[in-house]
Amino acid sequence: MEQIFAIGNGKKEKAKMEKSEKTEARKPLKIKDLTWTKQGEVYMLLDEETKKTYSLDPIAFLVWIQCDGKTSLDHIVDVFSVNGNRDIVKAAVNGILGKLVGNGLIKWI
Repeated sequence: MEQIFAIGNGKKEKAKMEKSEKTEARKPLKIKDLTWTKQGEVYMLLDEETKKTYSLDPIAFLVWIQCDGKTSLDHIVDVFSVNGNRDIVKAAVNGILGKLVGNGLIKWI
């Protein structure tokens, strides 16, 4: 099982963030629709072809749901932003999207 929203550190995480910041003009798209269930406070995604499972926290799940190839990064950030916290939210959403890309769950189009 892959834990998508685990806290990372080091150069690898920084590189993912920098790469995702270059994608602002593009839109995230799920690689394929996965079966999902909620187990407590965690959302479990299942790839029925490979039988691989992914664990997402509620925020990462809500970001993943919006990866339809039509919704822009800015729109996803707007969904979560309140009271001037847009920069913080954008950094967090970029981090989540980077992890989703890194785990093969989404791509940029």
